[in-house]
Amino acid sequence: MTRPIVFLTDYGLSDEFVGICHGVIARISPGSTVIDLTHAVPRQDVMSGALTLGRATGYMPVDAVYVAVVDPGVGSDRRSIAVRAATGGLLVGPDNGVLSLAWDALGGTEAAVEITAPEVVLQPVSKTFHGRDVFAPAAAHLSAGVPLERLGPPVDPAGLRALEIARPMVARGAVGTRVVGVDGFGNVQLNARPADLESAGLGNVLSFAGRRVPRVEIFADVPEGVLASIVDSQGQVALVVNHGSASEMLGLRVGAAVVLE
Repeated sequence: MTRPIVFLTDYGLSDEFVGICHGVIARISPGSTVIDLTHAVPRQDVMSGALTLGRATGYMPVDAVYVAVVDPGVGSDRRSIAVRAATGGLLVGPDNGVLSLAWDALGGTEAAVEITAPEVVLQPVSKTFHGRDVFAPAAAHLSAGVPLERLGPPVDPAGLRALEIARPMVARGAVGTRVVGVDGFGNVQLNARPADLESAGLGNVLSFAGRRVPRVEIFADVPEGVLASIVDSQGQVALVVNHGSASEMLGLRVGAAVVLE
């Protein structure tokens, strides 16, 4: 029995990179199922990749091997790592934080190794394509049942790079937030939850940058082209436009500050 592989990158689909990684996995572990979570993470956006992977864990097979390649430091001295989470899930990728929100969602790290074993990595190792030469092979071997410890020397999990999501700033009558995601529809996800709005004493109509922002349950609760806020599928507050793009309307990108009043 093989373990399913959940695959996330910023490679896009216009080049052959994703297909080559699939080919490497198939050569090592032909029976492995690969779930392509997304290959449209914004280029080199480690935080976006980490958020996407972390949000997905609750809906993936419990025995999944996660491989995430959003790697602006490829070829540098950053480590290539494989991690076992407390739930038994396995994660493979660069030690730049892209795996950290996922392992938090999976109960924290139990063990970690640096991927260096010559029988695992493809030779010669490219300076620019570790997805092919390091991460895809490591994920395939783990999927096929190779123990984590055979991928390379142990690493102290406490020394792994981890990302943190900033908390909203809640005051009476206002919540200071950050944009943590913009999806393909232009919906703007904030790092706030409904409880934060309630703690600030905010009602059913919000204000942002002088704009009226009603709080609604579904897009169709407001006319087409109207700005609103909803609770998205992840339980986060999001700014949306019915049949439109809140990101374009408001000029918001990941990391932007948004104060709701």
